[in-house]
Amino acid sequence: MATSLITQIPIFVFSSQIGDIELSTDQAKIEIVVEDGLTKMFKTMLYAYNGKVTLVNIGEVLENYMRANGKVFTAFTVYYNTAEGAYIGSFNLNTQYCSLNLNINTGLFGSYNFLTTLTAKRVPRNAIDYIWLLHGQDSGEVKAHCVYEQENGEVANKTVTMRRLITDDLGVTQIIINQSQLLMLLRSGGASVSKLLSFAIEFNNRYFTYYVTDKEADASFVFKNCFNVDEIVYFNAITTTTTKVNRSTAVVGGRHLFYDQSVDKTYEVESAPLTSDEAYWVEQLLMSHSVRLNDSSLHDVIITDSTCEISDNDEQLNKVKFTWQFAMKTPHLMKSFREDTNGIFTEPYNQTFN
Repeated sequence: MATSLITQIPIFVFSSQIGDIELSTDQAKIEIVVEDGLTKMFKTMLYAYNGKVTLVNIGEVLENYMRANGKVFTAFTVYYNTAEGAYIGSFNLNTQYCSLNLNINTGLFGSYNFLTTLTAKRVPRNAIDYIWLLHGQDSGEVKAHCVYEQENGEVANKTVTMRRLITDDLGVTQIIINQSQLLMLLRSGGASVSKLLSFAIEFNNRYFTYYVTDKEADASFVFKNCFNVDEIVYFNAITTTTTKVNRSTAVVGGRHLFYDQSVDKTYEVESAPLTSDEAYWVEQLLMSHSVRLNDSSLHDVIITDSTCEISDNDEQLNKVKFTWQFAMKTPHLMKSFREDTNGIFTEPYNQTFN
């Protein structure tokens, strides 16, 4: 009996959908080697039982590798060899990163969807955002169907064509959503624009809608979503900062002295009401393996505690509450020194203290 693959492998598969892989064999043990191109990223020895070997948790191994290398789609090759390393056979695992179990065909998903679970999003005025799709699905024009308020106060609409950015190393295409660019395109086409109200991005029968609000975000984060690409979340929220100082004291020469001082600083965020779609999406922020502040620093942060209760009742308000802290232990000063000016000491005299 030769060694052969028992498990049926789809042409394309989400990493979360890769289960145990069985092979039949007449060998006492076989060597498994997984390669990404010329990179050997995994190797193990499997011992046969009743003429079979089983490769378990390989989806998790591939997911960890893709996460560490920032990959969204990878064509892995799995080799099965004799115990001495002689080639027997191989099969392909064309894997799209997905940390959630989606009940959908992987190939169809890439053809009809952006790499997000949202279809619409609220963003502050002038905010930057981006959406992603897989390579091979990136031919065609990016259109923005804009609804805007004219200088005379009337509402009008117009469609403009945008640019997109291709990033070959990640295997994805990025569409940068820049409201300033949209305003420039609208005005260069003769539109009298006072402000954007909403716009829908169209690309090859995919649509994503943005609703523009005048309220500035109180907290904003960049996080890796379930497809291992960056998304930005803008919160209207209340943040409570807690600073805890731990230190020991000793008496030296008749004086009390501190030693072994440590400072723990945490930030508790409670969001304003969210739709059920927004709340389900924000779950990915709470579970993400990479979260950064959405500011000029892009400091890494970790979410240490969270509560997310979601109701699909349209009349029920959904909120999320979570606690985060900086990945670096050193306490951070959250006040900006405004490097583009002469500093923070530029305010004129105000007789009312605030």
